[in-house]
Formats: sequence, structure tokens, C-alpha cells
Amino acid sequence: MLTANALGEETQELSFQNPDVVKGAENSIVREIASAVIIPGETHKDLWVHPNLVTTPGNPIETELSLRTTDRSGGDRHTVVHYFRTDDDFQSLLPIESLMATAWSRIGLTPANFQSSKGGIEVPDGSWHWARNSVQLDQKIIVYPFLIQEGERRSVRTVTARQHGNLFVPLYISNALTNEAGRGLLEPQIVEFQGRLYMTMRAEDGFGYVSVSDDQGKSWSAPHPWRWHDGEKIPMHTTMTKLLSHTDGMLLVYTRIRDDNQNVFRNRAPLYCADVDPKTLSLRRQTERVLIPNRGQPVGNFWVWLIDQNKSYVCAAEWPRDSQSRSQATNGHTWLAKIYWKQPNQRMTTQGHEQAALKEK
Repeated sequence: MLTANALGEETQELSFQNPDVVKGAENSIVREIASAVIIPGETHKDLWVHPNLVTTPGNPIETELSLRTTDRSGGDRHTVVHYFRTDDDFQSLLPIESLMATAWSRIGLTPANFQSSKGGIEVPDGSWHWARNSVQLDQKIIVYPFLIQEGERRSVRTVTARQHGNLFVPLYISNALTNEAGRGLLEPQIVEFQGRLYMTMRAEDGFGYVSVSDDQGKSWSAPHPWRWHDGEKIPMHTTMTKLLSHTDGMLLVYTRIRDDNQNVFRNRAPLYCADVDPKTLSLRRQTERVLIPNRGQPVGNFWVWLIDQNKSYVCAAEWPRDSQSRSQATNGHTWLAKIYWKQPNQRMTTQGHEQAALKEK
């Protein structure tokens, strides 16, 4: 079931207003971060979660946003999807009936989006996810992560595929990565940086993990826990992490376990970002900045997207998960963080095209 929105006349007032602004560290690729609520929780009756957004390049760049109505029991049972659009950098946010951006076609791929290659390479059924983005190597070739499930254990693999019409033809299926704790490795996300692919993954052993591919996704290195630059592992409570890639470096977006966020479900607030050292696969602690504050509600289900040469977006919805908030039918806010780069991100054009998507091969 799909619906445009459930806000009525109040929708016209939704926008990016009165942001909190923080400066990036001296040695960071981030110039500043501006964060604000774009949809207050009190404007809708149902619980809205899992925001996703993509853009349509142009002048102006158009952004489409979707949020899912879910149950309050924490069972991830999504029923209704709400759609919005902005072409003025979220100075206004208006409901739409359906999604138009072609970029949605590369989020949440399933085996049905792939056809067998002449060499007989087939994408396994596995465990696929509706909110995962592909990496564009050129105009036609993508790398896409998925999960293989064996009992309760999940393993991460990737498929490198060439687009053929509306389908993708698999070229390679990678080796499998897993973790011995809990359900294994989950929620992978990939970026490209200086010719290598980097994949960050959720785990259930108290940490998050990163892996590297030097052959465009044919094979991946053994998973490496995210650490600070001094080698200390960063405690993370079974939640996603995501990377943003810039020509001058990479940024990890994440939540982590702290003494002062024990009251938040799985320690999923605040939402942070920090610069990645690609040589050591570690985070530079002094570059850590808060993207979305801790208001007592988790913001660990979030989305990242490259916008243009100057900025990228991070979007998250507060998700009340304790029994008290369920009984009171409390809703959280939907937040947007705009990350402004110190130097232009040459991965993008000024009108929001990915350079890789323009490259022929």
C-alpha cells in the first residue's frame, strides 16, 4: 500500500530551518555540518522510519525522499510509504504521489533484477535488502552487496554486473565474508576511493567491520574492525555504518557505545561522522563530529547520499523503541544533516552527476 503523505495542510511548512552548525576539524575533509529537523514527529500520527533519498541531477538538483510507516512493536513491519520532493535544497518539502528519480532503480535490487550470464553466473536468492545502494564503476557496470544466509548466520558477498536494458548481467560473484557472532555480518555498504572499493558492515560482536577490494569487487579482504587511529577498537552495538567518498578522502557515518547513551536503544544516538585513514582503515578521532544529536531516541537507521561537488546529505528518523513510548504513541523527528566539503568533490559534477556514471568503458 502506498500513499503520498498523511500530513494535510501542515506539509507546506516542512523545510530545513534553523540548523545547528558545527565546523569540521582542521585536518578534516569536512568544512562544516548543518543539521535540522525537516519533518517534526508531531505532524503525523503514524510512526515514520527508514528515510531514503536520491537525487535527479540538473539545475536545480531535485531530491526525492521516502519514509515508511512501521509498527510500534519493533518488528520492522512496514505498511505505507510516504513520498516527498524538493528542488530548493530542502527550503521546501512537498508530498508527491509517486517516485520519479531513476536512481531509485539501483536501491534495493533483488535476484529478479539480474539475468543469467552466458557463462552461467547466477545471483543466488540469498537475503536481500530494500535499502542498499550500488556502486557505479562506469556507465554500465555496478557492484552491489547482498547476503547469503545459512541457518541463522549471514555472509556478505557482492555481485559485479553490467546493465543490459532494465536488467543486470552478472560478471563476478565475490568471496563470502562473515563473522562468528550472532547473525554474522549484515547491512553492507560500498564506496570507491582512488581505485579501491571499501565495504563497511554491521556485526553482532560489539564492533563494526570494513573490508577492501583491489579488483573491483571480485574478491574482498578479511573483515577488519573499525578502530581509532591509535589502534583502539570502536565499540558499536549491532548497528549500521555507512561511508561517504570524496576525492580527498572518505567519511564514516556511525553510532557508537558511550557512557552517556546507555539509555538509547542499542546506543544509536548521537549519529557521528569522522574521517577515514584509508591506509590503516581507521578513524581519526579528532575529526569526529555529531551529525544528529542524542535526544533519547535512536537514529541508527539512516541514509547517505552524494549531492554535488560541495555537499552530501545524511538523513535519519528518530525511532522510539521503548515500551513507554509505544504506549504513548510517541513519534520521533526526521532529521537532515548537510555535510559541506572544504574542497570540491570531483567525484560529482556541479549539477549532481556522478563522474563514474558518465564514464564509458
